[in-house]
Amino acid sequence: MNRLHDLERRIDEKLRGLLRSSSAEQKREILEIHRAVLDDVAAHVDTLPRHKKVFVYTLLEVQILLPDLAHRRSYELVFVEADALSRDIRLRLEEERVELLAQLSVQVELVSELPADVAVRGFDVHYGSNPAPQTTEEVTEVRFTIISGSAQQQELRLKKKRINLGRLAEVIDAEQRLTRQNDVAFRDDAPAPNQSVSRAHAHIEFDSDKAVFRLFDDRSAHGTTVIREGSLIPVPPGPSKGIALRDGDEIVLGQARLRFEEMSATREN
Repeated sequence: MNRLHDLERRIDEKLRGLLRSSSAEQKREILEIHRAVLDDVAAHVDTLPRHKKVFVYTLLEVQILLPDLAHRRSYELVFVEADALSRDIRLRLEEERVELLAQLSVQVELVSELPADVAVRGFDVHYGSNPAPQTTEEVTEVRFTIISGSAQQQELRLKKKRINLGRLAEVIDAEQRLTRQNDVAFRDDAPAPNQSVSRAHAHIEFDSDKAVFRLFDDRSAHGTTVIREGSLIPVPPGPSKGIALRDGDEIVLGQARLRFEEMSATREN
């Protein structure tokens, strides 16, 4: 714990100038509270099999009792300024090889009083978790317009989390089983460029975390590309992160082409 000893020494040096007019007992009290807070946090570490240590909390709300307003600056220096306590807690956990499961947020407040059951130790810590980020569940309506090729509908609007693109409305395997339904379906009986579109060519998924639509190639025979402002963006075949679509992008399936538009963006324009 050499780094922690160095930390306490630096804190002691900072306090010397501020507490020259105060007793050594006052300085010792601040350092003892600081050490006790770190010990309390360490006591909330979970030990897993094979001696793995984890800290499951993501939000610490720390209240420090300020017994005398005249010493506020000293308490701010040790616990608040430049996220001092947050830094020291992370250092303590790092020293003990504790794994943080998520980003840790430490909120510190200096208070004039605490509940009787914790006032004697001079601090209180509430252990909790930050609320999970809200995701956008509402799916934007989109419009597809066929530019090159012949589909069952040359223009259609959809409001779905997953949209399949391919040849035929329903794809049947050799045993006459339905394996896929295409929302944007190019006709199977039409000439080129339709024949360059695979039956299970590509699909679009709504990414609720980013509130965007992503285009994926389903291992098509002739590939999938996005045309954006004159630039060609190839879509990786098979498993990938896909390509995030923008309003007005053109999607190329083999040699067939269609335009992608988000209706909310279209109305704003």
